[in-house]
Amino acid sequence: MNVSLGFSQLEDPIQAANEAIGQAIIGLKNASPNLAFLFTSIEFAHPAVLRASNNLLGEIPILGCSSQGILTNQGVFKHGFAILLLSLTQQTFFNLAAVKNINKKTPHLSGKELGDKLLYGFKNVPRSLSIILSDKLITEGTDLINGLQESLGKSFPLIGASAADNFENQKTYQYLNQEMLSDSCSGILFGGKFNFGFGIKHGWKALGKMRCVSSSCGNVIKEIDGQAAVKLYENYFAKNTLELAKELRRISIYYPLGIYLPGEKEYLLRNIISIKDDGSLVTQGDIPQNSKIRLMISTEDSRLVATVAACEEAKKTLGNQKIKFIIVFDSAARFSILGRQNDIELRVIKEVFGENTPLIGIFTNGEQAPLKSIDYLGRTYFHNQSINIIAIGEQ
Repeated sequence: MNVSLGFSQLEDPIQAANEAIGQAIIGLKNASPNLAFLFTSIEFAHPAVLRASNNLLGEIPILGCSSQGILTNQGVFKHGFAILLLSLTQQTFFNLAAVKNINKKTPHLSGKELGDKLLYGFKNVPRSLSIILSDKLITEGTDLINGLQESLGKSFPLIGASAADNFENQKTYQYLNQEMLSDSCSGILFGGKFNFGFGIKHGWKALGKMRCVSSSCGNVIKEIDGQAAVKLYENYFAKNTLELAKELRRISIYYPLGIYLPGEKEYLLRNIISIKDDGSLVTQGDIPQNSKIRLMISTEDSRLVATVAACEEAKKTLGNQKIKFIIVFDSAARFSILGRQNDIELRVIKEVFGENTPLIGIFTNGEQAPLKSIDYLGRTYFHNQSINIIAIGEQ
């Protein structure tokens, strides 16, 4: 396996694509690429950029999406065009696919459709990993995952991220080959000789007593402990609904809800997107009725400890294999909290994996992964505010 990374911050999108792809091609040292991961900030999400990329690459398979920001070995960037080129061996198999117009279907059926498409051609080929990129504006992410796992298997390692658009909640984009998609979910299924490890953590700790979601529907919490859901935040912060709404983004990031999952060590986080007139809380991701929840809190130290733990888990699951490259799906909320210090987390990752290990990543509006990396025990969940590390190795 040969790997090469290219990155550009040039303002002109076409020139940025030319520069980044040129760097990556030179870095492959005459090896022929047969797969590309492409991540851009939102202003580079334009069909002309994808056409230019395909022209330069000879129309090899491309998978990617728009993002809140980009991570590479060079640093953390709010604006940029990043591409990772792979020259895979004949013993590695993969298939790319997408499902479109998800909001005109049901997320569950869309997920199953994508899973079935990804499985095409994999008869008698051992499957290893699926990486999924979805539209942030799909509210029923859990149902989408359930549909995928109906096709791929309940314990099959499914890892992914939701594309971002700078918290504007207007439109996000996925890149698949020659197409730029919205209201869609795309992905890749790897098999054959393909080795990986992953880890996912968040670093938030439970605050206050356990509560019960007494009424909810999808991603809307109507009542907590028999009261309007917003009362939980009103009582804790001693603010009324109008005051909470003015500070909602900050409060949601610093004090998300945590769902207690029996048998799991970590709570599953949920950000609050909005407050309805009836006091219901709209969350980024589903919260089933009768869920046990708590308010959550973190510190810079606890978040960085979580980052190290996620890296160490990914490294541990690979054993003694040489790590060829790393993909990072890091929550946009963590990016927002760190602000000008957002390079600290990258520095921690590089300390674990080495300064020169190729690294590409994005800041996401939702992450998908199992909570247990060892042997992939348990189902895949939709996460908020986590950091997800995928390490690809070669024996």
